[in-house]
Amino acid sequence: EETNFLHGTLKIHVIAARDLPDTDSTFFNINRGDWTDPYVTIFLDQTQLLKTAYLENNLDPVWDELFSIPVCHHANSIKVKVMDREHIGAETVGTILISTDDIVDGEPLEGWWDLMVSNDGSTQGAVHIMFQLFPVGSLSEGKVLNDAYFEAREGSKVVMYQDADTPEMDIFNGITEPDGSPYTPTRLWVDLYQALENAQKLIYITGWSVFTGISLVRGDEAAHFGDTNVGEVLKRKASEGVRVLVMTWNEKSNDGGWMEGVLGTHDEDTLKYFKGSDVICTNVPRQKDSWLGLGGQFVSTLYTHHQKTVVCDTDLEDGSGRRRLIGFVGGVDITDGRYDTPHYPLFSTIFSLHAGDFYQNCTVGACKMSGPREPWHDIHARVEGPIVLDVLQNFTDRWIKQNPDKMDDILDLEDDEEISLDSEAPETLGGPFVMQLLRSITIDSAIMDEDRAQFCFRKYGRLIDDSIMRQYVNLIRNAVSFIYIENQYFMGSAYSWLEDNDTLSTHVIPREITQKIINKIEARESFHVYICIPMYPEGDPATVPSQEILRWQFRTMESMHKRIAIAIEKAGCGTHPSDHLSFYCLGKREGLEDIEPVLENLIDPAPGTGAELVRESLRHPIYVHSKLMIVDDDYIIIGSANINQRSLAGERDSEICIGAFQPNHSITDGPPRGSIHTFRMALWSAHLGGYNPEFENPNSAECLGFVKSVTEDFWQLYTADEPTHSDVHLLPYPLYVSETGDLSPKEAPWDCFPDTIAPVVGAKSGMLPGKLTT
Repeated sequence: EETNFLHGTLKIHVIAARDLPDTDSTFFNINRGDWTDPYVTIFLDQTQLLKTAYLENNLDPVWDELFSIPVCHHANSIKVKVMDREHIGAETVGTILISTDDIVDGEPLEGWWDLMVSNDGSTQGAVHIMFQLFPVGSLSEGKVLNDAYFEAREGSKVVMYQDADTPEMDIFNGITEPDGSPYTPTRLWVDLYQALENAQKLIYITGWSVFTGISLVRGDEAAHFGDTNVGEVLKRKASEGVRVLVMTWNEKSNDGGWMEGVLGTHDEDTLKYFKGSDVICTNVPRQKDSWLGLGGQFVSTLYTHHQKTVVCDTDLEDGSGRRRLIGFVGGVDITDGRYDTPHYPLFSTIFSLHAGDFYQNCTVGACKMSGPREPWHDIHARVEGPIVLDVLQNFTDRWIKQNPDKMDDILDLEDDEEISLDSEAPETLGGPFVMQLLRSITIDSAIMDEDRAQFCFRKYGRLIDDSIMRQYVNLIRNAVSFIYIENQYFMGSAYSWLEDNDTLSTHVIPREITQKIINKIEARESFHVYICIPMYPEGDPATVPSQEILRWQFRTMESMHKRIAIAIEKAGCGTHPSDHLSFYCLGKREGLEDIEPVLENLIDPAPGTGAELVRESLRHPIYVHSKLMIVDDDYIIIGSANINQRSLAGERDSEICIGAFQPNHSITDGPPRGSIHTFRMALWSAHLGGYNPEFENPNSAECLGFVKSVTEDFWQLYTADEPTHSDVHLLPYPLYVSETGDLSPKEAPWDCFPDTIAPVVGAKSGMLPGKLTT
């Protein structure tokens, strides 16, 4: 109550310092003339906001660095620390404390502050800084992120996909396209195969993993397409003269040693497969140029290149024979285990659709002869029109930075008259899209345009594109009626947790969502946030890393519900926290009729394993790998970024997303009924067992009541002793939320996830690197 609430954009200009004390005068003074190497770091209470560049041997440094930081914090003070960069770590030179009372009114605060250099309060030197808080709404953004590295592109098109393949299914009956015609499901890997097959000039691929051993088209229709094996298609296209560039992430554990192949990315196998062919394949680590090289080893071992993109050429379709570019961006890697449909079979396709592509990373003891397979849910997009130039630019900038000896392998398209680089996208139902490319990436991983550097964050002077995080914040702040999120992880805003609030996951997104809900409660406006995450992280949920991730997610949910409950009590509106915020996961329950056709071909699972339990229960989580946010059926984000610090900081994993909206279907004109709405309806129909008109308006009490009823009924069926088939897949996340916003596990045995010994609430390890699980 007594703490200032800072909500908006905090702009900080770190200008200079003068007369700093020399802390390099003793032990570390290896060379004569070796003085303090100063940098500034600034905290909002305990949350670190920024670090400037360090300037070697300088007692009167001039930084002149401007930072623009989204804040959603209760905080009493701003702490400014001048640090001396040492060979290992850093030493504090001095500290400045400034009350948030001085900035909360939004007026600029600028001055020279004396630097306190000892506990007795003595000072030496001073630092010149300017602060200004711009409250939410004062820097009007709208749907376009104005201060982003990539500008918005008009006249573009996006095709949205759920899962690697979505055939015609009865569950979609009743859904209409924006023009009123029946919905036609979109088929990602069929479209991707045809795009690769039709390319004549170029195919550029980035991936966390690219596996050459899988086929893109399966089932009865595969015979009509010929050989759709990824490796063979790419080799054949390259031999025809198409420039095929493949850039995978170099997983360090695949370079030999006891962790060989721990993440299953196949990076070394893919490199070997293409060796000697016309495909140019490079396997690049997540590098960092760091002080004395010490941080680089940590970064390349712990962090990843997580982008999943394809750019290729296709026919311009104007009769000229000229070409245009199309791209694919999203969460689906071209690798094993990703092929699935909204049926999510556990056993019946092991010897057919999934022959040669058995994947299971959650259930201990399962194998390709016993099952079950791990069902996989994901979201992806195909993009056309001007936006593809930015997807191409990202690939080119990464390729040049990470493969400088292969710069000339990038085709010069500017002078190629056979390719139209400025073509608008083909017509799309609901009208053209405005689209924007968003990233998390540092200048260590991609070259950057000096003219766009002003729109980047900085750390130690290195440019960081963190536009994914900033656009999430912008969209949440502008949301009107509902938010729907699907994500592989959901953790953050640790500074606002009830416990463990020094955890290294400080991005503001969960806190921003909470504040949006609180504002709507105070305004007495209906608003709901639906969040769908995996039942548990991929892997055995009882292991230490999984349990720690679950604990961070529990802490995030707990703090959100608690603040919402307090707001409900203050407003006296008599609602329950789950009337405003609800969490879900996906699961598959089958009946005996689903497994019987393949039962005689399956071997018995090893006794005492998770696989044996699932053979009896015929249930399994559907792994949610999506990275999706839909706001008001008006705006959609699809990409590779999770809602955790790794994906959103910009300086950890490298990520890419697209943001898109159709100006013809805006929330300002009433509930939008464009392509984004159609896609959400298809997604919810797949999750909830079929189309229902109640889905149309997710902020209505009727819609929320329907979703809660269907998911609760499915929880009863999912946890029943006798296995029964269900076309419903959406489950309420298995935690109790009280009226006072307290979270607690369900009664045993459901305090652990079904068929496991893993507690739902997770556990802090105290032994893993803090940046690993956040």
